[in-house]
Amino acid sequence: MEKMTDQQLIEELRERFDMNRRALQDLQTMTRKLESVNNKLQDSEALKSQFLSNIRNEINNPLSSIMGLSRQLMDSSIKDPAKAASIIHAEAFSLDFQLRNIFIAAELEAGEAEPSVSRTDIAGLVDGTLDLFRYLADEKKLKIDTQVPDELLFVTDAEKLQIVLNNLVANAIEFSLEGGKISVVAQCSDGQLILEVIDSGIGIAPEHQEKVFDRFRQVESGSTKGHRGHGLGLSIIRAACDLLGGNVELESDLGKGCRFSLTLPEIESEMTDVLAKDGNFFLFDEGEKY
Repeated sequence: MEKMTDQQLIEELRERFDMNRRALQDLQTMTRKLESVNNKLQDSEALKSQFLSNIRNEINNPLSSIMGLSRQLMDSSIKDPAKAASIIHAEAFSLDFQLRNIFIAAELEAGEAEPSVSRTDIAGLVDGTLDLFRYLADEKKLKIDTQVPDELLFVTDAEKLQIVLNNLVANAIEFSLEGGKISVVAQCSDGQLILEVIDSGIGIAPEHQEKVFDRFRQVESGSTKGHRGHGLGLSIIRAACDLLGGNVELESDLGKGCRFSLTLPEIESEMTDVLAKDGNFFLFDEGEKY
């Protein structure tokens, strides 16, 4: 073996030192990444625990009311049956809404949700959603304004769009102050549907605006939580928009309400003979298309 000169030995040592230094840097980088992943997992577990606590209340409270009031109705021991029936309906509606959100969130998370395309009557869909939530808006004396063309037909997934709109309207009502105003605006521009839900409620601070779209995330939590919900609604909105090739944007400031703007591209489909109106689907023969 040829004897190394002093210079060659120095170069060899320098090269090995550099290799060790790079390996140490790589190890430090990997350690930081692992720490970051670990922190995210811990945050995720904390959010899931908070979600489970919230959803337990969101399900148990309506169920308890329904069971208690229905028992009183069965025993004929209640003085105002009409009022009791109204409360039962409200609690059942709340429970149904929460469960539907859980089911669609599970489908979206598992990648099992697929677009089901139809020509959608946007005005009918908006009216149907507002009719569903009218009693909640009336309880808070909210004025609801709509600006939707009567003949606005758009090819998209009517069911997914209805879920998105339901959550946007429910969110607007929940966070609006009594006597406030909610606006629903829709238009079609350059082959895209632009749908906006605007409220004059408590608003969202800029530093929280991206976080509210995270699953299970709520700005308020624990003993400071003053609003219903379990932190799924806005994450469902974003996931459904992604599924349909669109996006949702939020404009807000604390104390100045929120503007949620949804933009969806029209989906190419041969099923233009299916019309979705108010969540229902109708088939037309060739001669009945318009």
